[in-house]
Amino acid sequence: MTLHQKHGLRLFLIIIATTLFFIANIQRVAIPGAIFNLLQNDFSACASKITFLGAIFCYIYAITQLIVGPLVDKFGGFRVIALGGIIFAIGSIIFPHSESLFGLYLSRALLGFGAGTFYLSVIREVKKYAKDKNFSLAVSYILFIGYSGGIFANAPFVAAVNEIGWKNSLYVLGFLTLFLAIVYIIGFIIFKPIHIEKETKLSLAPFKEVLSIKDNQYLYLFGAINYGLYYVLQTVIGKKFLEDFCDISVNSASLILSLMAIISAFAGTITAFISKSLNNKRAILFRIFGILSLISTLSITLLLTFDIHSKIIALIFCIPSYIGSISPILIMALHSINRFEVSATAVSIQNFSFFMMVGLLGMVSGMLMNIFEPIKKGNDLIYQNGSYLLVFGLFFILSIFQVYYAFKIVDKKK
Repeated sequence: MTLHQKHGLRLFLIIIATTLFFIANIQRVAIPGAIFNLLQNDFSACASKITFLGAIFCYIYAITQLIVGPLVDKFGGFRVIALGGIIFAIGSIIFPHSESLFGLYLSRALLGFGAGTFYLSVIREVKKYAKDKNFSLAVSYILFIGYSGGIFANAPFVAAVNEIGWKNSLYVLGFLTLFLAIVYIIGFIIFKPIHIEKETKLSLAPFKEVLSIKDNQYLYLFGAINYGLYYVLQTVIGKKFLEDFCDISVNSASLILSLMAIISAFAGTITAFISKSLNNKRAILFRIFGILSLISTLSITLLLTFDIHSKIIALIFCIPSYIGSISPILIMALHSINRFEVSATAVSIQNFSFFMMVGLLGMVSGMLMNIFEPIKKGNDLIYQNGSYLLVFGLFFILSIFQVYYAFKIVDKKK
């Protein structure tokens, strides 16, 4: 195989892996948010059992990051994706085939593990070949494609569900995933990656090194809260909240969630360009985003407190949609602080904090929603102001901490 063919095949593998990352975002966003009521009706489950479908995905995804980081540092991204792709495909097919909550939870765990291998692995392979000045932009392009899955996970997915049902829709997605995984495996075997860092040992030392640095700690705490507040709206309770409190129809609510995903997909690239135009300054952006997050959670909390059922909340949702997609500059900040040899581990801890926060917030949100008895309206359960006030009150408190940590972050250069 010529060097040119080798580069072409490497690009092909990155494209397939990025496509799997795109599908992973469809799975992550669509369940349970887009079909919350359908799942609740079909399985006769309370809110906390449905929100746990999102939580278990995020928990396993988060834990996977801690495993994947060191594996990528040692074996390279392509090998890790090969394993994750097959597991992800299996989980994709099991979910619509499940007849019990246990089956759903098992499939979501498999999906979470498989999906957790894509992002870090692709980033590491891109990092080998992208120049430092273009790295955050390259990451933003991958994130743009990946997060575009959230666009399809709402309005287009809901339209498909209306036509052929949620099970058939997910079967189609599952078999497409299996096909892509097989194609990737074939390309991987032909490519024969030789990258194995024999000097890199699988140990806790990289985690200790990364976590001992105060600047990393501030980034992780700020990033976890920032991402958690956005993604729990996008994937768990946002659509349900718009339907229940704002009296927005199912289709309109799904369109709003798709708009949020569109904003999120473009936000990473736009923010990366802004950071680059500011000579790669990031701290000022983190502070601005922290303040915007505080304003958005406070606004919704006040509307709930005074029982103002305003559709302006749909516009307020656009704020966390934008500021939730700051991974490109967070990753660049981590790379500016940490040695390259532990950079994948540093990013893996960031991703762990992201999705552990989403899982916790999703689970706690379901528990808080159940404190007040919902009202039965047709086949659906409608949750009242008290339930959502507890949820967004918690979000407001967390956003205060987010601002605090944002002002602790300073720009670093190697």
